[in-house]
Amino acid sequence: MPPSPNSKWSPPSSPRRGGCARGCRLPPELAALQDWMQEAILAASDRGARAHVHGDNRLTAEDRVQIYARGYRQRLIECLEREYPLLAALAGPTAFGLFAQGYVAARPSRSYTLYDFGAGFPAWLEASRPPGGAQDVGAIPAALARIERTKAEVHRAHGIERDAPAWPGMDPVLAELLALAATRRWYRPDSARLLALPFDFSEMLARGEPIPPRSEPMLLAVARAQYRIACLPLEPWQYDWLAVLPEDPARAVPLPDDARISLWLPFAAAHGLAAPG
Repeated sequence: MPPSPNSKWSPPSSPRRGGCARGCRLPPELAALQDWMQEAILAASDRGARAHVHGDNRLTAEDRVQIYARGYRQRLIECLEREYPLLAALAGPTAFGLFAQGYVAARPSRSYTLYDFGAGFPAWLEASRPPGGAQDVGAIPAALARIERTKAEVHRAHGIERDAPAWPGMDPVLAELLALAATRRWYRPDSARLLALPFDFSEMLARGEPIPPRSEPMLLAVARAQYRIACLPLEPWQYDWLAVLPEDPARAVPLPDDARISLWLPFAAAHGLAAPG
């Protein structure tokens, strides 16, 4: 049954071969046609178009193939823009369009999900930027893309929302006192990720606006608590402690003998940075 006109659906990020139920066999000529069509769209190539597509006085066979190829690529570019909104706003439509077009051409999607398609964008930006130091202007897009991709990953990661809170319903002041003598063991949830960045994006992240970053290193945690994602700047000692926490609850470790960590622990637990094992 065809979908209702009012139903919502999204096309896959990569054209899929086969249009029948599992286990059925396509005629060889149809399978070959699907293989050719997929490669033509992914590679934006009209080679062999006249052997498979009918043209006319208005549109040649090559023109018809390119319509599909351009539409498919434009859809991928739009998806990158939605996954990396701050980068798109900071770079502007022209520069971001060049970034996205280069990425789509270099790494055409091979997955059925658009989430997988955008995973390599930060690394591609870093690899393709002009030569220079870590704090050159050309390094900003890759650094910002790392933050936005990490937010997408944290959104899907296994979190602590269904776990029992470390101090349920407790007054924050009392919780701080308890933290000083806590005997719990701690780990870092999968929904808490750490980033060491060459630029300080604090103002941009706080305001959600494309404000150019400062050329200073930044330690950042991207974490989810109560299904809300937050980007939290860290002090070096906070970053160092979170970095050594195991990610497996079964391997949780006790607090170190450090008053700063004990005092900061209620904040870390409340924001999903650390959880009791």
